[in-house]
Amino acid sequence: MTSPTSHPISRRRFLKGAGLVAVGAGITALAACAPATAPANAPAAGDAPAAPVTAEGATVRFLGGPWSFLPALDVVIEDFANQWASENNVTVTFERDAQVLPKIQTAIETGGGANIIQYSSPPHIFANALADVSDIVSELDEEGGGYLPNAPYQMVQEGKWLGVPLGQHNWFVNYRQDWLQEEGVETFPDTWDEALILGKTLKEKGRPYGLPLTDQASGDGNAVPRIMLWAFGGKEFNEDGSLALESQQTLDALNFAIQLHNDAGDPGEVGYDDGANNSAFLASKISMTLNVNTIYLPAIQSNPEVAEGMNHALPPQGPGGRFGYGQLPWWGILNHTEGADLEAARELIRAFFSIPNFGAFYKAGQGYILPLLPNYENEPIWPEDPKLAIAKEMFKLALPAGHALPHQTRLASLIQDRILIGKLFSQACSTGNAEAALEVVMNDIADLELLA
Repeated sequence: MTSPTSHPISRRRFLKGAGLVAVGAGITALAACAPATAPANAPAAGDAPAAPVTAEGATVRFLGGPWSFLPALDVVIEDFANQWASENNVTVTFERDAQVLPKIQTAIETGGGANIIQYSSPPHIFANALADVSDIVSELDEEGGGYLPNAPYQMVQEGKWLGVPLGQHNWFVNYRQDWLQEEGVETFPDTWDEALILGKTLKEKGRPYGLPLTDQASGDGNAVPRIMLWAFGGKEFNEDGSLALESQQTLDALNFAIQLHNDAGDPGEVGYDDGANNSAFLASKISMTLNVNTIYLPAIQSNPEVAEGMNHALPPQGPGGRFGYGQLPWWGILNHTEGADLEAARELIRAFFSIPNFGAFYKAGQGYILPLLPNYENEPIWPEDPKLAIAKEMFKLALPAGHALPHQTRLASLIQDRILIGKLFSQACSTGNAEAALEVVMNDIADLELLA
């Protein structure tokens, strides 16, 4: 696609590699305490080539959090793994815990308890404990038509793929189409300026927007403010790694957000947590927000009137274009895994992530997880519900935090971890002073630079 509906970014630039990311001192220490290892099964210098290792008789222990919102995703994974295990004389076990990080830490520290892990934060926090899966990813990349920029940006360190991404969570517009139709509007406006005009009318009728312009939501608070910042031409970094947030484009985005908040927004949106906009929408207190499909699918079950009246749209475009934001869950292999167990873990991932098999995972998510490979566009994985059809357009728009960088950096990750772009928009909208809010956040970033 071309501007303004596409993002001005080079996929080649993202494929140059990725740098170190950390999301907190404790987790950073975890990555440091795991010994760096040579690729598993690599022969020592002077040794004869190792005999081929077979997976037969192996055990693969899977450790990850449950897909609590869509348990059907767990069913897809386990059904495939159990069938594959039976056909290949391999044992596969599953352990799931919503608080999975301590168990991953224990597995790394003890060198046991798990072979494959599933996690959502960038894999760099476990870098020294993860086996290189670059060869598997290379096969998937070729089959799928080349990974979208989000994948190498988040998953690669020093040329090494640390994990295999499952896909990406994307934020799109959730809106009350029935309320818009009362105003003579059929679909949500295509631009932010048009959205402001409509929003004024809706708020006057007690139907404000509810955008998480907030630093109290680790998901929505990182996603929604960036979608608006980028749409007005703002960005966190330049390509050379220098800070770019102090710009007229950032101030333009903030001043627009202030007007949108005052004229069209819910007063409480500047303090939303990740569940607040969901609850407000389901309670018919707001007319629009940005989210994944976690409003619509529950509404079908528990609030069918809301489900019937709502629909979805791409994020509006601004002077800088139209953008989406993506977060990536992934699978990795802990590098204490050896021999037949390692071979089995690798072959299970290779088989499950191939397009003919992995399509069932995307299909079950109904747009909750979107692909990172373009060739899925022509696969029968897309939601059949016309109100979720937007997913097929959305998946190519998503960019990561700090997207102008050629790779992830510690400072970029810290800005994301502290939800500072959410704080920037929250303070600006709360005070009405874009310049002062930018000064506060730039001081916060200066403090983080001392840690980076």
